[in-house]
Amino acid sequence: MGGSHHGLLGKMFSSALAFGFVYYWHGAHDYLFSWALLNWIGLMIEYGVKKILFIPDAQNMIENVLSYEMTQRAFGILSAISTAMLILSNLVFLGGNHVGKIYWQRIFIQGSPDKVIFILGFLYCFAQVGIEWERRHQ
Repeated sequence: MGGSHHGLLGKMFSSALAFGFVYYWHGAHDYLFSWALLNWIGLMIEYGVKKILFIPDAQNMIENVLSYEMTQRAFGILSAISTAMLILSNLVFLGGNHVGKIYWQRIFIQGSPDKVIFILGFLYCFAQVGIEWERRHQ
């Protein structure tokens, strides 16, 4: 399995096998399947976005359209959304599908727009701190 670095299908297959093994190893419960699927989808989206961003034409377009600051803000927004979904998948892993449903319902369905904005805003600020920390320590 080892994490294939040879093409999209190899990466998708090896990642699916790894998450499938974790699912099976921990008892093959329905909530573990949900956790594995959420994480696999998130990983594939992250991989796809990274692949797109490393295409030279895409990099040139981003550099020509967005300033450095706007690029960092865009990365912060993507990171905030990704972190919210990571929290959801970890709640499913730790508490089961019903806990994940409660999180989703209370925040994104029943919650007012100001709750969603506050949570994503907090995660955005958290992401910006991480981005700046990484930039300074390179």
